[in-house]
Amino acid sequence: MQRLMLAATVLIGAFTQVAAAEGVKKVSIITMVDTPQLLEVRDGVLEGLKDHGYIDGQNLKIDFKSAQGNFGTAQQIVRQFIGDSPDVIVTITTPPSQAAVAATKEIPIVFSTVTDPLKAKLVTAIKHPGGNATGISDLVPTEKQLDVVKEIVPNLKTLGLVYDPSLPNAVSTVESIKAVAPKMGFTMVEAPAMGLNNVPSAGQSLVGKVDAIFVPNDTTVYAAFEALVKVCQEAKVPLFTAERRSVQRGAIATVGFDFKQIGVRTADMVDKVLKGTKPGDIDVEFMDQVPNGLALYINKASAEKMGVTISPELLKSAAQVF
Repeated sequence: MQRLMLAATVLIGAFTQVAAAEGVKKVSIITMVDTPQLLEVRDGVLEGLKDHGYIDGQNLKIDFKSAQGNFGTAQQIVRQFIGDSPDVIVTITTPPSQAAVAATKEIPIVFSTVTDPLKAKLVTAIKHPGGNATGISDLVPTEKQLDVVKEIVPNLKTLGLVYDPSLPNAVSTVESIKAVAPKMGFTMVEAPAMGLNNVPSAGQSLVGKVDAIFVPNDTTVYAAFEALVKVCQEAKVPLFTAERRSVQRGAIATVGFDFKQIGVRTADMVDKVLKGTKPGDIDVEFMDQVPNGLALYINKASAEKMGVTISPELLKSAAQVF
């Protein structure tokens, strides 16, 4: 009798473990690089999932990996994720999103911080995209950002652009700047930075040729941003950026997003998918259309080091001054 009771206990325990495992959702997250702003996106995803009742280690299993800037590594990570059969793959930035969409048509994909999902061929439509992917776009409100550049540098005639031309997000922003530059009254000088080690020299190549430097959404440049800030401070060249975190790191200003909130909004989509909604039935969302999604950020100390003065009125309008 004792043996029977022991066997029954073991079986019940085994069934309980299986049931518990079946109740655990698996979410695999990949980022192209682990820069501070992209880690904020990841943290926002985890915070948002927690708000929806998913606790890592309890009813949620998170697998997070960084491709460390290598697209081949991103492809390998995606293949590994697919082999693990997660409930959702979350991709942060365009390259890993492209790798995931190319690798699977079955596993749901929710992408985040992708500037142009259509051009990147992640979806075929913004509304009801169909397929197995949807997500959040961090399309930069270029004219709003350039308005701030011109307000701080009123005599702007030539704008330098430091970016990695191999990155779709960066190229998309540069193209949008080219489109508005003539009517805004300035010309552009491009300084390609292929790889982290080339970022300082790209910035240095613009010294004496431009009135200010702008960095689009570019993970390569952001990964070596302090080096570019140093160049601009020493040469007294005003430096601007397309995202908030880089203002804290030394750029003068931007109109940008809170990347953690992008992660939280991404988690809202993940929650819908985990509850049974198909990604193709969820519209792609643009952060600049979200209420309070945009704000002005200023680094007053860095502005002074780069030789410009910011008006009290502009400082008062900022959501945060560093």
